[in-house]
Amino acid sequence: RDEGGGANIIVDGGNATEKDCKTMDMITSKNDQKDISNGKNEESSKDKPITADNGEKDVNKDDGQSKATDDATTNVEAGGRRQSDDDLQGDKGKQAKIKEQNAARERRCVADDIKAQVELVDKKILKVDRWGSIVTASDQNDPENTNAMHDMEPLEKDELKWEIKWAEMLGKWSKYKNPEKIPKIKQRVRAGIADAVRGAIWPKLCGAEIVQQKAPGLYQSLLAKELKESDEIQLAKDLHRTDPKNVIFYNKGLGQESLYNVLKAYCLYNPKVGYCQGMGALASLLLTYVPEETAFFIMDRLMSDPKYSCAGLYERSFPELIKQLQVFSRLMRKLDPKLANLLLEKGVDPVIYAFRWFQGRFYEFPKELFIRVFDIFLLEGKKIIYRLALYLILSRRKEFFKAKDEEILTLARDIRSKPYTNEAPNARKLIDRAIHKIRVTRKKIDKYERAYEKDLSTTAKR
Repeated sequence: RDEGGGANIIVDGGNATEKDCKTMDMITSKNDQKDISNGKNEESSKDKPITADNGEKDVNKDDGQSKATDDATTNVEAGGRRQSDDDLQGDKGKQAKIKEQNAARERRCVADDIKAQVELVDKKILKVDRWGSIVTASDQNDPENTNAMHDMEPLEKDELKWEIKWAEMLGKWSKYKNPEKIPKIKQRVRAGIADAVRGAIWPKLCGAEIVQQKAPGLYQSLLAKELKESDEIQLAKDLHRTDPKNVIFYNKGLGQESLYNVLKAYCLYNPKVGYCQGMGALASLLLTYVPEETAFFIMDRLMSDPKYSCAGLYERSFPELIKQLQVFSRLMRKLDPKLANLLLEKGVDPVIYAFRWFQGRFYEFPKELFIRVFDIFLLEGKKIIYRLALYLILSRRKEFFKAKDEEILTLARDIRSKPYTNEAPNARKLIDRAIHKIRVTRKKIDKYERAYEKDLSTTAKR
């Protein structure tokens, strides 16, 4: 048993799901109660291993009954009294009743155990795709599950050549003083960083590597501190919800400890922002590629650098998130006023369908798309977020105008699970079209953001 009282089970190479672990916790709890009722002390109950050997359980049960009788006798002598023959007969009757109850519990436990094992076989891991997402039997049969479409296949020749180019560029990185201004780097990042070097490239793109070198011991010192009780409780609740299909977090995987550490450290480091549930999306992605200390410093850069402006996505009242959604609306009215008016008339506000697009940086979209967007985000900032969000809506213009009133909101909401179209059938082509079709520059974004802030300030003075 682990420290939390859970049971780790492996069937045909697949880890038990959280539901299965809870079932086994119930079985273990029942066995513990049986030991206590038979007179086992607390220490021996904790040390007793979970076993399927019925013979050993019978021996332990008899030992527990014998010890219960001895303890009862000792207590009587200490009190200066002796049990009468009637009392002893009564004790034997109680013991027989307890034994019958324990036997019934044992039968229920065996039935529950069999049920849990059957459920586990149905949900066992079939494979892990190239993005680290597990695929179970139920996922494989679910046409809506986008991760089930990615197999763990060998890299194609073109991909191997791409990795070699990135490895060569990584070896020469010291000569790139300002990567964003170098066309070759921008072109390659937009095409997708080679998976084998992402962990080395990401800290360089956002400047986290330099910051980490200048602050040795900072991360460890933060981990030695304690969180506020409210943050501790909320963080504990959210851990199992964060990227649950990622192989390193699945079924209370080892990655959850690193995820907890990164989020705890940042919460302590920047109490103004503190902890917000959505932060786990970025932290879990980082931990897929980099060590937890590096993930912490990348998180810090994302939150503190105006280029990324992530802190305001999670602060109380979400000031940056609201601003970006307002700018998104204004840009849409500029690019396609008729479509913008249609959505407005039907009550389809960006807050309803795009809130989590902007806060999670497309975390809930197919994993490959999320990762490739993040590549570009680290180099170019939030410009790619606006471009992709605008393209996803504007490219469905005909569908919105053809849809019935009650279908328009559903169409907008379904984009996150079905982002690809005939024109953009995969992540690379979708990003390429968003970049080249939506000509939104950083200067234009800054202009609209300043206009929003000015309007907000004017309103506040009234």
